[in-house]
Amino acid sequence: MPHIVLEKAKSVKECFEVITPMMEKLPNGILKITDSYLNAQGTSALIESIAIEDGKNQNFFIQLSSKGDAVTVRLLPLTDPEKTKGVKTLMGIIANKIKQSNGDIYYGKTNLQDFIIQ
Repeated sequence: MPHIVLEKAKSVKECFEVITPMMEKLPNGILKITDSYLNAQGTSALIESIAIEDGKNQNFFIQLSSKGDAVTVRLLPLTDPEKTKGVKTLMGIIANKIKQSNGDIYYGKTNLQDFIIQ
């Protein structure tokens, strides 16, 4: 399962607050963040996402979850989209937005090296 660990991220709530709706055009489609949801405890967030590539539309959720002093960006298994370049790129965009919001955050374990900005 694709994921990006953000080390030294203080909380899911802090990460959630930097995520805003966005749309990015690709040569073959569109990537969108439409909405986001934070649970009552502030320990898990869902980011409603859409990837349209080559005419194929995928609706899915990207999840932010905490473990210790790290936050993991991953796909919510219940929505399980095809792991296309656009889906992985959108995960990288979200991780980068979070990283840029706090100078202490750095990338930890990931299997999406080619989709995040170092």
